[in-house]
Amino acid sequence: MLKNIFNVPYPGEPDGDRPIEIIKPGGFAAIIARAGVGKTALLVQIAINGMLREKNILHISTADPVEKVDLWYKEVFQRLGQEHDSLKSNKIKDQLLRHRFIMTFETETFSIAKLKKRVNELISQEIFIPAQIMIDDFSFEKVSEEEIADLKKFVESNNLVFWFTIRSHRDEPISEINIPTRLMPMIGWFNYMIRLEPENDRIYVRQVATDGNANENGSVLFLDPSSLLIRELEG
Repeated sequence: MLKNIFNVPYPGEPDGDRPIEIIKPGGFAAIIARAGVGKTALLVQIAINGMLREKNILHISTADPVEKVDLWYKEVFQRLGQEHDSLKSNKIKDQLLRHRFIMTFETETFSIAKLKKRVNELISQEIFIPAQIMIDDFSFEKVSEEEIADLKKFVESNNLVFWFTIRSHRDEPISEINIPTRLMPMIGWFNYMIRLEPENDRIYVRQVATDGNANENGSVLFLDPSSLLIRELEG
């Protein structure tokens, strides 16, 4: 497989070769940003990065149908293919997509219990056994702390890594670690958090110091606003 297609250290992984992952199985990770800044584009790139390493990725959407989620992957593949000829191959894409499964829920009826039930069905029936679960635009305000604890236990027992995207708002109060104040009570659940910050002509990818120390690996990452592909700042 094309394990070295990405030439930047990806969020959650410490260096270019990434032999040791920061986010261990059982961990929660989050991308925090305002609407339209690039949360979904980054989430999809992190998913593709995992697929390139032959990890099974379960992508969950509570708002969009399968076709729209699939379109995000096609668009990112197209943009990556402009820089990497190997990703233009339909054979390579087919190989990668064997490691992806899209699951959708209706927003109004979504619950942690339903999520666990459907994931358990996939695993128990050996339809698809994920290593990572990606859920886009998750609203923590709609679930209780007990439900989050239950989901964390589920993730740990199945050796999963669970990525969330969380929408922030322009005028809401911000904490001392530069995330929305409303998220502070939940910060203890997370092993890794990043925020997207538009500045000048870049969208910076910055780690949140959830434990008082950001543990940055020295690389400065950003999204190219024109393509929303992840880049590493040179120099």
